[in-house]
Amino acid sequence: MGVDSAAVGAAAASGAVANATPFAVVACPLVEASGRPVVAVIVKGTFGVERSKVVPVEPRPVRMSDVPRDEGDPWSSLRYASDLCPRKHGADVVAVGEAISPRPVAVMDLAIQVRGAAAPLRVHGPRVYYAWLGQVAIGPAAPFERVPLVYEKAYGGRTGDLKLIEPRNPSGAGVAQRPHDLIDRLAPQIEHPAHPIDGPLARPAPAGYGPIPAHWSPRRERAGTFDERWKAERMPLMPLDFDVRHHNVAHPALILDEPLRASDPVAVLGMSPDGLFRFELPALPVVIHARFDSGRKVSVRPEIDTLVLEPAERRFEIAGRHAFPIGRGVEVLRELRVDLDSG
Repeated sequence: MGVDSAAVGAAAASGAVANATPFAVVACPLVEASGRPVVAVIVKGTFGVERSKVVPVEPRPVRMSDVPRDEGDPWSSLRYASDLCPRKHGADVVAVGEAISPRPVAVMDLAIQVRGAAAPLRVHGPRVYYAWLGQVAIGPAAPFERVPLVYEKAYGGRTGDLKLIEPRNPSGAGVAQRPHDLIDRLAPQIEHPAHPIDGPLARPAPAGYGPIPAHWSPRRERAGTFDERWKAERMPLMPLDFDVRHHNVAHPALILDEPLRASDPVAVLGMSPDGLFRFELPALPVVIHARFDSGRKVSVRPEIDTLVLEPAERRFEIAGRHAFPIGRGVEVLRELRVDLDSG
C-alpha cells in the first residue's frame, strides 16, 4: 500500500525534515502494519571511544537499505541492516567485525554485554569434516588470529539442490542430506559455548552477532501469515498476526526488551586488538517536533532502539525513531524539525 503524497503536507510528502543537530536524520514516509500512513523520523549518532571516553565523530548516514556482505552472492548474510522501519520492540544490539586474538589460537571465547544482557560466542579456527571409522567427524581446528564474525561461518546453509535449507541461516555451513555429504567440507567455526558443534548431527541455533535479513527465520515468521484469508480480507495490508519484532534485526540473543538508555554499560570481549571494548552509552539528546495543519504541535524525545558496534574501529552507532501519522483534513502533517534537547 503506498502513501498518497498528494494528501500530505510538503515536508511530509518529500520526506524533508529540518535538522538543527549534528546527527544524521531522515524522515521517510512508511505504512504501519495497521495500514496507517506515517512519516518515520530516524535519528542516528556515530561515536568513537578514545581512552574509554565517548566522543562524537562524523555521523554515518541513515541506511536506506540492507548492505550485504557480498553484493554478488544472493545467499550472502548482511554486513549492515537497513535503518528504515516505523518502530521496534525494545532495542537491537548488533556487532560488525572479527574475532581477534593477539596470538595464534585454535579456539577463543567472545562476549557482548549490554546492561544486564550477555551473549557469549565460541570461535574455532578452520576445521573440516572427515571420515573416521565409517563415521563422520570434525577435525582439529587450525590456529588463527582473526576470523570474520559472519553467518557464513555459523551453523546453517543449504544443499546444492536446495531441497534442504536452514531457514535461520541459509548462508551457513553444516547442512547436508546425509552426514557423509559433509566430508572434506568446512565445518562451522562459530557456536554458542553451551551448544557446541561436535559432529555432523549437531543442529544448534545459528550463533552470531550480525544483523538478520527479513527473509530469514525468525523475522520471516514475525511478518505474519500470508494465506488465502489474508489475500481475501487484508491484502495489501500486513496480516493481523504481524509482530513488531519483525522490524528487529539483531540476533535473538541481542534483542533487548527495553530501549537503551544513557549510561547503560557496554562491553565487547574479543573483537578488538586490545581485547576489550568498553564504554557507557551516551544520550541521543534530540527532540523531534511535528506541526499539523490544525496548528497542533507534538514534540517527542526518541528512545535509543538500535546499537551497532564496530569494536576494531572503536566506533559505534546509536539510533532512535518516532513515527508521526500523516493524517488528513486539518490534521495533515505539515512540518518536521529535529533540535538538540536543551531540557
